[in-house]
Amino acid sequence: MISVTIILISLLSGCSTPISTQRLITDENWSQLGFNKGQRGENPVAELALQKTVSEVNDTVNLDYDTYLKGYQKGLESYCSLEQLRQMGLEMKMDWGVCEFRREGEGLYQVYWKQGFDRSMSSDGGW
Repeated sequence: MISVTIILISLLSGCSTPISTQRLITDENWSQLGFNKGQRGENPVAELALQKTVSEVNDTVNLDYDTYLKGYQKGLESYCSLEQLRQMGLEMKMDWGVCEFRREGEGLYQVYWKQGFDRSMSSDGGW
């Protein structure tokens, strides 16, 4: 009975695992590879470093770095949401990191950051 439970848990957890980087490279799904990186709020992989990884996974695959960057930008836009900016304000982060591009965009992102920041200041009693 215990082994059946372990097998079921293993199978179910496998279903929720995102597609691996190796699989995306093999499938030449550059857009999704970039999207995943951006959606986690990480910096994009430099072209030469990514090319090296691609060659290690499958040396017959050709990297489409432009498609990777387009996917990355979409993922980054998803990550840098209004709620993410509010959270940064709550954490009193002055540096928006990969979301810095939002400062120049709509003022709404700054409003959400300030709401979080003000809330953090009022609950901390100031500096």
